[in-house]
Amino acid sequence: MVDKIFGLIKLTIFILIVGLLGYSGWQYMVMEIKNYQIKEEITRVLYGEIRNDEYIVKEKVLEKLNKKGVNLTYDDLNVVKEEYSCHIEFTYIDSITIPIIKKSFYFEKEINTTVTPQ
Repeated sequence: MVDKIFGLIKLTIFILIVGLLGYSGWQYMVMEIKNYQIKEEITRVLYGEIRNDEYIVKEKVLEKLNKKGVNLTYDDLNVVKEEYSCHIEFTYIDSITIPIIKKSFYFEKEINTTVTPQ
């Protein structure tokens, strides 16, 4: 009887750990997909605003980032405009949280993109 109880407790703990790892892996994948989407949207903004000055580019980029839940300021964005290209560089922090133990892990994501229309 005691062996069955300990076996049940071990199984419950194992299932809980596997569930937490799976959930954390899912959160990490969602975070990576969000980062990829941000890169793609920033590239589209750069193509659309390549003829405008850097302040308009920063404004459009900040608008897109705010929609994705990334809050940065003008000073956080580094935009370099040249005659036929536009380069943007910034970093932001994203996180995942393991439920039950309420432990958060923070990841620094870097966007470094240059667009040159052909």
